[in-house]
Amino acid sequence: MPRLSLRLLGYTTAATGIAGYSIHRGLSHLEEKYPALPHAAGSRALRKPQSPNNRRCAYTDIYAAQIPLQALEARVRSPKTPTKTELEYAWARSVLGSKVLRAEGSLLGLLTSFRFIPCDTGNSADGFSPDKATGAPRVLLNGLLQVQRVPAADADSNGLLVSLELPDKPREFFEKIARWGYPWRLMSCVRHEMSVSEPFQRNGQGMFVEVRFASAHDYELVGSEGELEKQKIIPAWVLRLHRGYARLVLDSAVRELQRDDEK
Repeated sequence: MPRLSLRLLGYTTAATGIAGYSIHRGLSHLEEKYPALPHAAGSRALRKPQSPNNRRCAYTDIYAAQIPLQALEARVRSPKTPTKTELEYAWARSVLGSKVLRAEGSLLGLLTSFRFIPCDTGNSADGFSPDKATGAPRVLLNGLLQVQRVPAADADSNGLLVSLELPDKPREFFEKIARWGYPWRLMSCVRHEMSVSEPFQRNGQGMFVEVRFASAHDYELVGSEGELEKQKIIPAWVLRLHRGYARLVLDSAVRELQRDDEK
């Protein structure tokens, strides 16, 4: 092999190794900082697929952080002492307005309308309510997410619940090659829940709340794959990236809240 090719291969291998190690270290840091909570920390709606007859919720991931109550109260629009529902609205707007999700929404806007703006993040006068003209569920971040349940919508409510339907063609392609023996498939839908605990006193440091960000992945039920535990999902390394991204969204929103509170 020519010396130039060997040198190029060496540089590529080194760059790939450094990038992979950096991603691993970043994921490990987030995993240590935000350990997974039990499924009971989320609502029943989070664990229930949108089409239960032909889909299953393969897994849910819930992460949390404790922040000073005043940091979240500063995001509430009402000048009075906020209710838990108002805190849930404030937390949902904080998550959707975080740098990470604003960037994702802006990229989608650039692709769909050639405008690099995140569009609706729940900060409009109508908040997360259905469209007044059509009654259709509100869409956020240039259509990236659709509201499934507003805070305090029912007795099971646990904050804002939104969903993202993935395109059919990529999913169907992987379902096809999975029938030929490929060991993985794509999900059909991703749902996110943003909730807030009741305020509590923490070790003489003042009042705190626990803010949560949860994800759930729905997959099509494939009869030929047999029992639920044998149904195919995404690869373990991709699932780790998904979970790392959810932790990153939580971390971004929390950091921005704390930064604003310290000003």
